[in-house]
Amino acid sequence: MTHGIGIERGLNERVTDTPGGTDRVGVCTAVDMATPFTSRIVGSPRNSAAHMKQILLSIALLVGLSGLAFGQTTPASEIAPGGKLRVGTIAITVIGGVAEPIARFIGQKLGAAVEPVMYPNPEAYLESFGKGEWDIVIAARVLIPADKADSIADLWVISLVYVAAPGKEFPDIASVDKAGVKIGVIRGTPSDRVLTREIKAAEIVRVPLSPTIAADAADLLRSHKADVFGADSGVGYPVAEALPGATIVPGTFATVRVAAALPKGRSAAAQAALATILDEAKQSGVVQKAIDAKGLRGVNVATK
Repeated sequence: MTHGIGIERGLNERVTDTPGGTDRVGVCTAVDMATPFTSRIVGSPRNSAAHMKQILLSIALLVGLSGLAFGQTTPASEIAPGGKLRVGTIAITVIGGVAEPIARFIGQKLGAAVEPVMYPNPEAYLESFGKGEWDIVIAARVLIPADKADSIADLWVISLVYVAAPGKEFPDIASVDKAGVKIGVIRGTPSDRVLTREIKAAEIVRVPLSPTIAADAADLLRSHKADVFGADSGVGYPVAEALPGATIVPGTFATVRVAAALPKGRSAAAQAALATILDEAKQSGVVQKAIDAKGLRGVNVATK
C-alpha cells in the first residue's frame, strides 16, 4: 500500500547526533534494520534521549507493520481457511461423483486438504447456503443462489433426457407434453425446475433423490406410474439400460451447466485464483478424466 511504503521510508532513515546538531546520514538497509542498535549516540543528554525515544518508536512501528504483512490473507488462505478445503456438492453421480477428483485437484493447487461435504438431495444442499458448512460448492449453476454465492466458472455441461417406459413411443421431445402423459422427475433438481416451467399439458410426478435413483425411476416406469422419466443423462441412460424395452426419446429437453462457486463476499483476488485453477482443470484434462471415470454419456467439458 502507498501509505505503508511512505511510513517505512520515513522510519528507515538513520538519525545521529553530531556536535552541530542532527544529521540524516542515509537509509538503513534490511541488514541494518535486523542488526541490534549498538552505535553510540553522540550529543547532548537531552537530544540523545529524544533520539533514543524516536528510534524505539521506529522499532515498535516496524514490528507492527511486519505483523500486518505476515498476517495478510492470501487468495489460497481465503479460499481454504486453515489449510482445509470443504467442498459442498450433491450426492448424485453426474454432480458429486464427477466433482470429487476435481475437488482434489483444486485442493492440491491450493496446498489444502480436501473434505467433501455431500448433501443427500437438492433441498439439503440449498439449505446449506449461509451456514458456513463449506468453502466452495460444485453444483448445477441454476442451484447456486446469486445472492448468497458467486459462481466462478462452468466446468461441465449435462444433457437432460427423457426415458420412455416400455411400450410407450414418443418421436421427439415436443410429443411428450400432451394431456394424459405422466412425466417422472427427481424433486428439486434442475430437471424439475425446467419441466415445472415448460410443461403445459402433461402431469409431473416427483420422486425424491436417493442412492438408488436409477432403480427407483425404472420401477416408476415399470409400474406405469409414469410414462416417461425426465432426468440428467447420468440417470437417464442407466434407467434405459436397466429396464428392458425402455428407450431414450430423441433429443434433449435442456442442458445444465455445472459450476464452482465461492460464498458471497470473497475478494476479487480469491475469485481470480480459483478461476485460474478451474481453467487449468479443464485444459489439462482433469475434468474430462473425471467424466470418463464415471462412464457418463451426454456429459461434456464446458468450453467457456
